[in-house]
Amino acid sequence: MGYTQQEGQSLFAALSVASGTIRCVPVVATKSADTAPVSHTGVRLTRSTTFRFTLAPNREHEQRLLAHAGAARVAYNHHLGRVRANLDQRAAERSYGVDAADLTPSLSWSKVSFINEMNAWKDGRAADARVSLDEDGNEVRGLPWRGEVSADVFECASVNAAQALANWAKSLKGERAGKPVGFPRFKSRHKTAPAFRLRAKYSEGSPSPVRPAGPRTIQFPKLGELRVHEHTGKLAKLLSGGRFHVYAASFRFERGRWVVAITGVAAELHHQRRSLRGRHGGHVGVDLGVKTLAVVADENGSVLHAHEGVKALQHAQARLKLANQRYSRTKRDSGGRKKAARRLGKTHARVAHLRRNLLHQITTELARGYTSVTIEDLNAAGMLANRRLARVVSDAAFAEFRRQLVYKATWYGTELVVADRWFPSSKTCSGCGNLNQDLALSDRVYSCSACGLVLDRDVNAAVNLARYTGPPPKTAPPQPVAA
Repeated sequence: MGYTQQEGQSLFAALSVASGTIRCVPVVATKSADTAPVSHTGVRLTRSTTFRFTLAPNREHEQRLLAHAGAARVAYNHHLGRVRANLDQRAAERSYGVDAADLTPSLSWSKVSFINEMNAWKDGRAADARVSLDEDGNEVRGLPWRGEVSADVFECASVNAAQALANWAKSLKGERAGKPVGFPRFKSRHKTAPAFRLRAKYSEGSPSPVRPAGPRTIQFPKLGELRVHEHTGKLAKLLSGGRFHVYAASFRFERGRWVVAITGVAAELHHQRRSLRGRHGGHVGVDLGVKTLAVVADENGSVLHAHEGVKALQHAQARLKLANQRYSRTKRDSGGRKKAARRLGKTHARVAHLRRNLLHQITTELARGYTSVTIEDLNAAGMLANRRLARVVSDAAFAEFRRQLVYKATWYGTELVVADRWFPSSKTCSGCGNLNQDLALSDRVYSCSACGLVLDRDVNAAVNLARYTGPPPKTAPPQPVAA
C-alpha cells in the first residue's frame, strides 16, 4: 500500500496551503486519501509518525535484546556470505575459460527469496544448514536457538541484506544517486551496534502487539513488557482512539543505552491546530549560519527572531577528549572498556540531545507561528569538506533542521518554500537589489556600494529569502526568422 521508494522520491508535494504546501523541493510522498489505511473508528491515517523511547531493561531483558540483535546479525551475514561466495565462484570459472552457459547458477537477490532461504536454513531444511549435537548427543539441524527469538528478526534482516545488495548493484550501474556504494560490509559482533527490527502484524480493530502496558512500560512480541524512561500516555491515547496504527518497532543500542523507535501512521492533527488564524501573515525567510543558528525576518525587513545555537559539540570538546583517552587505554572486551564506552556514549548522547532539543523548539515555532516560511537549499555535505568549518557545521545540524521543518510544515499546514541552491541571498542587497560579488565569508556586515545600506549579513539574507519568488521561468531560445 502506498508508493515505492523510487516513486516517492520523484514526486513533488502539490497540496493546498491549508493542508501543507512544499514548493521547490522533492519530498517523499505521503499516503493519499484513497490509499491511506482507515482505523476501526473510521479515521484515515495519513501522517507518518515515530515515537522514540529509551529502554530501561533489567538483566534478563537485556539478554533477550542482545539475542535478537545477534540473530539479526547472523541472518544478515549469512546472506552476504552466500552471495559473496557465489560471485567469487562465477568469477573464478570465467577466469578458467568456462562458457557462460556452464557457469554456476547465480543466486536470486530478491527479498522474498532471501526470506524463504533463511527460513529453510534456520529450520534445518536447507542442504547447507548447520549441524550440531544436543546434550544427549543427537544431531540437530538448523539453529537450535531459533525458537528463543522472534521470526520477524530473521525476515527483517533478510530484507535489509537484499536492499543493501540492491543498492550496490544500482551503484555499479550508475542508477543510484550519491557517492559510489561498495559491497555491503559484514556486521561485526564487536564493532557493529546491536540492532534489530520487529514488525507489528495485526488487523485494524484488534490489539496491537506493540502497545503500552502501563505509564512507563511497553509490550513487545516475544520480548514481553519492557520498561521505558519516557511516559507512554500519548501513544496509548492515540492507539485507544484508533488514531494510530503501528507498523514496526526498531531497536538499537546506541551511546550506552537501548532505544526503540515505534513507527506507524497517525491521523491528521486537529483542524484548530492546523488553522492559520493567529499566525504571522506574509512570508518570512530563515537564514541558517554557524554564528547565529537561525535568523527569521519578514519581507518588510523586520527581524522577528534570532535563534542562537547551543554549540553543544564545541562546549563538550574537553569532556570528549578525556573520555576518548580513557577508552583508548582500556583492553578489549574488558570491564573497564565497557565502563569507558558507557561514559563516552553518555557524553555524545548529551551533545546530541541538546542539539536536537533546540532544533525541535525552533522548527516547531516556525511551523506553528507562520503561514509561509522560506529556507535555503544548503549543500551541507559540501560544507563538511572544509576542514575549518566541518566541526561547527556539524554542530549546527543544518540537514536535521530542514528535515524537521519539512514534516512539521506538512503537519501544521504551513507553506514551506526552499530557495534555489544558487540564489545569492547573502550577496544581494535587500534595499536596492545590487549584487556584491566580492562579499567574503569573513564579512559579517553587508555594505552596499550602490545605496549605502549597512546591515548584518544574516539579516540581509533572511530578508532576501522572505522576498524569494522562485527561479525565473525557462524560455526557449530565439529562433531564426525565415527570410
